[in-house]
Amino acid sequence: MAVSIAYLGPEGTFSEEAAQKFLRVTALTGNIIPYPTIEACTEAVEDGVADFAVIPLENSLEGSVSITLDILTTSVELRICAEIILDIEHNLLVPAGGLAEINKVYSHPQALAQCRTFLRRNLPDVQTVPVFSTAEAAATAAGAGIGSAAISSKRAAGRYHLKILAAAVQDGVNRTRFCVLTKAATAFATAEKTSLLFAVKNAAGSLFRVLQAFAAHNVNLTRIESRPAKSQLGDYIFFVDIDGTTENINVKNALREAGGEAVMLKLLGTYPVLH
Repeated sequence: MAVSIAYLGPEGTFSEEAAQKFLRVTALTGNIIPYPTIEACTEAVEDGVADFAVIPLENSLEGSVSITLDILTTSVELRICAEIILDIEHNLLVPAGGLAEINKVYSHPQALAQCRTFLRRNLPDVQTVPVFSTAEAAATAAGAGIGSAAISSKRAAGRYHLKILAAAVQDGVNRTRFCVLTKAATAFATAEKTSLLFAVKNAAGSLFRVLQAFAAHNVNLTRIESRPAKSQLGDYIFFVDIDGTTENINVKNALREAGGEAVMLKLLGTYPVLH
C-alpha cells in the first residue's frame, strides 16, 4: 500500500530530504507532499490526509524547535514512530552578483541563527528576513533578483537556479533531528529509544523525585529540557528522551514510579533511529 508523507515545503527543504530518506530506509512506497508550515504537516496526519509527517525536532546549534514541542504536548493522536538525523549544510545563494550587491538575506529563523557568525562577519549591515522554510527563501531570492540572497541547501540552489556564493556557512557542526509522526501503530525497525513529557507540582523536591525514579532503575536520560506550560508563570513541562523501550523492565518500572510522582506524564513514542 502506498503511503502519503507530509513535509515542510516547498521543494528543496531539508525536511524534503529527510522525508526522502524515510521512504528509502523503510522501503515504503508513496508520495511526499509539501506543506507550508509544521502545523499544516501535522494537521494533515490528524485529518487523515497524510499517513506520516516528517518535521524538525532539534538542531545541534540552536536546540529544539518550539513549535514541534508544542504540537507534541497538545496532540492527543500523534506519536513519534521514527527518528531521522541529517547533516545540515547551509549555503549563501544568490541569483547573480556578489556580496557587495546583497541587501537582503532570506531564510528560516533557525537557519539564520545557525549562520549568525558568517552573517555578522560578512554581511553585518544587511537585513535578514525570516520566512517559513529555507526553500521558500531560495524561491523568494530567485524571484527578487540581484540584491537578494538566501541561506538554503545545494538542492534548493539547483531547484531555483541560484548560484552558490559561499558554501557551508553554518556555525560549526550542524545536525538536525527529524521526527516522523503518525496516528497508526507502525514498526519499521527495532525500537531503541523512548520520548515522553511530564509535569510536576511546584513544590520542593518534585522534579528530583521524578528524575530519581529513572536513576534508581538505571535508565539513562539522553535529553531533558523544559518548556513553559502556557498556563501560568512558573509552570513547566519537561521533555525527556531515554535509552531503551517500554518493553524493558527497568524502563517500565521507572515510568511507573515517575508517573506516580508527576502530575502528568505522557509517552510520545518508542521508536527506532533510522540511519
